[in-house]
Amino acid sequence: MSHHPRLALVLLTGITLALSACATGPELDLTIHESERGAVYVERIADRSFQAAHPITLSADTMARILRGVVIKENLGLLGILVAGKPEAVRAFRDEDVEYLAPLLVEGLSRAASDEQVGFRVVQTGAPAESTKGSLYAYGRSLYLTLPWLIPMSRYGAGGPTRSPTILFIPESAKRPDSYRDARSTDATLVIDYGLLATMSTTSAMRSTAAQPPTPDKGEPTQRDTDLDALRKELQDIKQKLAEQETERTRSNPTSSSKPTPRSIP
Repeated sequence: MSHHPRLALVLLTGITLALSACATGPELDLTIHESERGAVYVERIADRSFQAAHPITLSADTMARILRGVVIKENLGLLGILVAGKPEAVRAFRDEDVEYLAPLLVEGLSRAASDEQVGFRVVQTGAPAESTKGSLYAYGRSLYLTLPWLIPMSRYGAGGPTRSPTILFIPESAKRPDSYRDARSTDATLVIDYGLLATMSTTSAMRSTAAQPPTPDKGEPTQRDTDLDALRKELQDIKQKLAEQETERTRSNPTSSSKPTPRSIP
């Protein structure tokens, strides 16, 4: 008889640990695909009061535009720019990542329920290989795409500590303003008007994202380029003025380096 309370305690502990594990992360409901390249799956949204606009149907082309439109730009600060040069904007997803993820994410959104979101993991090949995770869900006519790995902790780089990179979306007109963010949004969340993006011509969307990074036309510098050039010119002017003042000081005191002539005592 003495073994029954102990057995009950063990069972209760196991149930408690299982419930705690479920509470610490999203509950996996369905695996769409999993391989050495990554995985796409449907998971339960932790906030049970939230209702997403699932299931929805998107074309693989629209999803590919969404992934290609995400670009990041490192924030080095003014000193970092002067030391390391102007940082370039780069796409968050490589072409092979887009090719792999786009059709699977479309399938996930078409099979997700209103209390679910689509999660994904993609392996970035390299030395060593890195695995990046993200999630997305639809609400209204907006797609909420969260990419946590794009907002790393600040690190020390050339010219001083760097700040979190800026996440941009091209074309900018398809990015929703910050007022569309909800309680589940983070600094790594983009809110995208997928309906507007789907109506845009393929030519205009490709023109916006073809270059990696996107660069202005020749002869049309951006405002940041103009400001940086003005800052460099101002620094050069300061250096030149200091040199001129030093030269003028030397001319006005030609005997400053020689010893003074002693006066004769009368």
